Amino acid sequence: MSEPKADKRRKYPRIKVPKGMFVGWKSPGHHTVSRMQELGLGGVFVYTTEPETKGSTIELLFDVPTGEVRARAIVRHVKPSVGMGLQFVQMQPEDRARLNRYLISQQATPVAAPDTESGRSAAQPSARTPGPAPASAADVAPSTPASAPAETAPPPDEPAFEQELKRLLELAEDGTYYRLLGVTTDCTAGQVKKSFYSIARKFHPDHHMEQPELVKTLQHLMEVVTRAYKTLGDAEKRAAYDKKLAASGAFNLNRETTEARETLQECFARATEYLRARNFVGSVTWLRKCVELAPGDAKYRAALARSLGTVERYRNEAIQHFETAVELDPWNVKIHFQYAELCEEMQLFTRARDLYSKILVIDPTHAKGLERLAELDSRGKDKSSTFSRMFSRKA
Repeated sequence: MSEPKADKRRKYPRIKVPKGMFVGWKSPGHHTVSRMQELGLGGVFVYTTEPETKGSTIELLFDVPTGEVRARAIVRHVKPSVGMGLQFVQMQPEDRARLNRYLISQQATPVAAPDTESGRSAAQPSARTPGPAPASAADVAPSTPASAPAETAPPPDEPAFEQELKRLLELAEDGTYYRLLGVTTDCTAGQVKKSFYSIARKFHPDHHMEQPELVKTLQHLMEVVTRAYKTLGDAEKRAAYDKKLAASGAFNLNRETTEARETLQECFARATEYLRARNFVGSVTWLRKCVELAPGDAKYRAALARSLGTVERYRNEAIQHFETAVELDPWNVKIHFQYAELCEEMQLFTRARDLYSKILVIDPTHAKGLERLAELDSRGKDKSSTFSRMFSRKA
């Protein structure tokens, strides 16, 4: 008799992480930092007011005391306006080892965060003892609502909090990245990171979900703070930013960005009108402008490539834009699939097969990818057998 299915499931250790632990995550629609709730070798639950859809692929980066951990995960569980449970699907052995060491250390000596309302340690069991850990992050979900006192940060001193928030919002509009993060021009990347996480711990909207009136304001602030962190934390981007500062004397953080974004949104809105009418040729002009305004955004590159691919004489240019889009967003299944479809139309079957194979590495359950790869493999076998019959007749 076969072993019961439930007994075959691997039990991963899982812990509730301290409130100050954050995870940076990236998807086609987001690039942000959120607070973690439950963490295990199988996955993690991430607080976010805008969770991705179930089945989406997410790239993760987070620090634990044993070191930095990078992983790729799939969304397995979604709680609207609260967060999402992620299952790890790819992680380097050294990253998994760091995570495992941390989990073991926490199980041996749990870090107890004081519960200010009950006076009891947050790690101390309440009415019942937790059961066995789930086998994957599909089961990882918050055991209490995000607004429950035990899971939210203690209420800040409102006047001081509001004053600091107002100051940061003013800097986000009219200051420099250095002033916003509270660092100097000779600071190290490590100091930039430390300052960024300090601001995120206090002002990330996930910490203030019990105050919905603040969420949009805090989201805006964190967008600018994250952009500042990504700029000053990268040597090349920082050098370019410093040159711009020197040239202008004082560089406004948001005004130029906001104006460009408004223009970008207008161009994409015009392109979308053509795309909805399936007038791909008409969308090309507006999508070219989108790429000029946001050359590092894979979405606009892929949209332009798809429209160019409908016109035979523009297909080589379409391939160039698809290649760039894949480099910018290597885990985007949709872009890979659109690129593969174009390669099939151009009879570039080897390249199409490679792209479908990549899709299945990212998402092994991708139905259309499986179907198209099987079709291409079938064609290859038929062609091989045809050649075999021809040569056997000649012999």
